[in-house]
Amino acid sequence: MKQTYYILIIFCFGFKFADYNCEFKDGKYKVIYDKQFENYPAFEFEVNGQNVTETNSDSQRKFKMESIGKNAFQLNSLEKQTDSLTKFQKALASQGQAYYEITNCKEDTIDFTLRVNLHVISYSGKFIRIK
Repeated sequence: MKQTYYILIIFCFGFKFADYNCEFKDGKYKVIYDKQFENYPAFEFEVNGQNVTETNSDSQRKFKMESIGKNAFQLNSLEKQTDSLTKFQKALASQGQAYYEITNCKEDTIDFTLRVNLHVISYSGKFIRIK
């Protein structure tokens, strides 16, 4: 009888923790932040293969999406970097590059967390495909 319960529990948790593989389809996406980050500036982005164009209210920036593991990626700027940062800003930037971790996906909605490292979260929310 105990074995039956153990098998049932393992079976149920197997579906909960099953592997998922989320991929960005080409198209336009809108970012919806989780409640605690809802005051962050809104932006949209367009995916074309590995190229990403981010659009917010006052600018447009281009990136290349680089996979860094299963369901995790970084955005690397395609624009020429200017050396206008202060020494302090350069030190902060050298501490590591933020990366997106995909936590769940369903059809055209992808849940994400933007992390600086394993313990520090910049923000989280959903990418929703609109086109």
